Amino acid sequence: MSPEDKIEKILDDALAQVQFGSDDATKKMVSALSKYLATFPNADGKFIMEGSSEYLQRINVIIAEAINGSKYPSAVATCVRSIEEITTLSQQVLTNYNPKVKIDFDRLGVSQIRTAQIETIVNNMTGDSLTAEIRQPIREALQRNVFAGSKLTDTRNYIADFLNKQEGQKYARLTRYAMTWAQDGILQYDGQIYDQFRTTYGTTHIRYIGSIINDSRPQCVRWINKYDGKIPVDKLQAEINWAFTNGSGMNIATTTSSFCTYRGGWRCRHKAIPVFEPDEKNE
Repeated sequence: MSPEDKIEKILDDALAQVQFGSDDATKKMVSALSKYLATFPNADGKFIMEGSSEYLQRINVIIAEAINGSKYPSAVATCVRSIEEITTLSQQVLTNYNPKVKIDFDRLGVSQIRTAQIETIVNNMTGDSLTAEIRQPIREALQRNVFAGSKLTDTRNYIADFLNKQEGQKYARLTRYAMTWAQDGILQYDGQIYDQFRTTYGTTHIRYIGSIINDSRPQCVRWINKYDGKIPVDKLQAEINWAFTNGSGMNIATTTSSFCTYRGGWRCRHKAIPVFEPDEKNE
């Protein structure tokens, strides 16, 4: 199995764990919040303001206890471990595609990149991003309903609908976001190593590799078809401009310096590997 295929397998295994852990966390959050709402001060099944403030203050604690008591923390740990495994594989990819270059990986500062990316993954999956997409919306909805004197049952149903998978959706809310944070975190780490190599050694082309499927983005189709997956570096800015104008899903942070990191955008599974000559890789 090639190092590229090994990276894909590590990613798939990590995403399976994230899906399992997120689904488990969702069930536990729905259950815990439903039970907690039943304890709020109420009159005839409707919230009352008096005494509700201290209950609202504990919402984040209830959510945290539910998540921490699920398989989700184990899934986050799996993502962190995957970064360690991918480090060696990313280096093998660069070596295989640039066999004539003696690469000094210490010069690339891989350990610093690894540390920073682990922090990003953990923060997204347990910190600020989790707060923005899960904790804060739930807390704000509860505050609104308490102030409005809404029914406890309506609020419980609203939160369950907010968290659970809805008709037409493939994943529940946490699962959807967590899988994006995990996939982008892992593959962007792989790409950061490539970008560092490219800027350090001054490569001339980008090998854009991967499959074209039904929902492939226009820019990914273009880069594989128009250039046969071999993009000259001096065409890179024009291609990024094209993608922002005519493509979809591009990460706003994408520049010529970060192209290998962000590639075709959010959740893109293509690889962008810097090389000196487009056909240099040993077959």
